[in-house]
Amino acid sequence: MPLSEEEQRILHEMEQKLYSDDRAFVDRVAAHHGRSRAGRACRWAAVCFVGGFVLLLLSFRSSLLLATCGFVVMLCSSLLFERNLRQLDGPILGMFPLGLRRRALGHDLSDLQRRIRQHFKHQS
Repeated sequence: MPLSEEEQRILHEMEQKLYSDDRAFVDRVAAHHGRSRAGRACRWAAVCFVGGFVLLLLSFRSSLLLATCGFVVMLCSSLLFERNLRQLDGPILGMFPLGLRRRALGHDLSDLQRRIRQHFKHQS
């Protein structure tokens, strides 16, 4: 049953008062909602990854196009999983080293390039 116009106005006033009085509570609830959304997205990405893998295995011998689609699904779902995993703060993300959690891949690659260059400079 929808709320009447008066009830909607009262609810809106209560929300505004909550936002102004207890901003920390509102931030905690919003953060929890974002984490639960990211957790659901991680689960769906894992399911899609498995589905893409099954598609890849079942169609590899008969249709290379379908197998390629399965691989693309696996790739996209793994990227989605990684992106949403970074949004989670908690025990799952705590398992990974800090370097994997906070640094970008580009920074890691440039660091690797620098070490390789130094290695070859020392050998010559």
